[in-house]
Amino acid sequence: MDDLDTLVRRVDEDRWLASRFAPEQVRQALIALYAVNYEIAHTAEAAREPALGDIRREWWRQALEEIAEGKAPRSHPALTALCASPRAMEVARIMMGVAETRASDSEAARFKTWEALETYVAGTARALMVAASDIASAGLDSGEGQRFLDFAARAWAYCGLLRAQTFWQARGRSFIPEGATLAEMSERAQSAYSGAKVLSVSLPAEGFPALGYVALVPGYLRVLARNKRETALILRQARLVAASATGRL
Repeated sequence: MDDLDTLVRRVDEDRWLASRFAPEQVRQALIALYAVNYEIAHTAEAAREPALGDIRREWWRQALEEIAEGKAPRSHPALTALCASPRAMEVARIMMGVAETRASDSEAARFKTWEALETYVAGTARALMVAASDIASAGLDSGEGQRFLDFAARAWAYCGLLRAQTFWQARGRSFIPEGATLAEMSERAQSAYSGAKVLSVSLPAEGFPALGYVALVPGYLRVLARNKRETALILRQARLVAASATGRL
C-alpha cells in the first residue's frame, strides 16, 4: 500500500489529501480506488496510438469485471489492494463503467454539446465519486444526495478540464464542447460548485474523505483566472481542514 499511496499522492494529490481524513481501512480502500482510476484515465495519455490505449483500457475493464464476479484479481498492486476492500465487487462494477466511458478519450472530435459532456462527466468523475462514497459509507442514496453528486462531479470535472486544457491542446484535443468557450466552462464550474456547496450541509461526515476535495474548486478557478494552474499545497490543506471542520464545501 505504501507504493500505491505514493503514486496517488503524486498523480492525484487533491483526492489523496481528502483521503487523509478517513479511518485507516477506508483510506486504504480509497487509495486503491484512485490508483485504479489513474491507470484507466492514464491510458489515453500513455499510449502513442489510440488502438494501444484501447487494448490497455480493455485489459482494465476485463480485470474489473473478474473482480465484480468474485474472481481473484489479476497481478497488479492496485487490483490486489482493491480486492482487500469489503466493497470490492460493487466498486469494481462501477469502475467497469468508468473504463467503458473513457473509451472516448482516444477520440479527437470534440463533444458536440454540453449534454454530451455531462454524460461523459457522469460516467467518469461522478461514477468515481459514487464508488468513493460507497467505500466511505457516505449514504448518498437520497434524492438530495444524488443532486449533490451531480453538482459536485460537474464542478470538479469542469475545473479539471480547464486546468488540463493546455496539455490537451498540445495533443490536438479539447474537451470544451463545440461553440463553447473557456469562460463559459469556468462559469458552469462555479455554478455547479455553488449548488454542491448548498447541498453539502446535509453531507454525512463520513462522506468528506471521499468528496471533500471538491472544496478546492473555487481556489483553482481563481488561479485559472490569472492564467495559472496550481494552488499552493498549504492553502489547499488549510481549505480542506476548514471544510472538514464546518461540514461545508
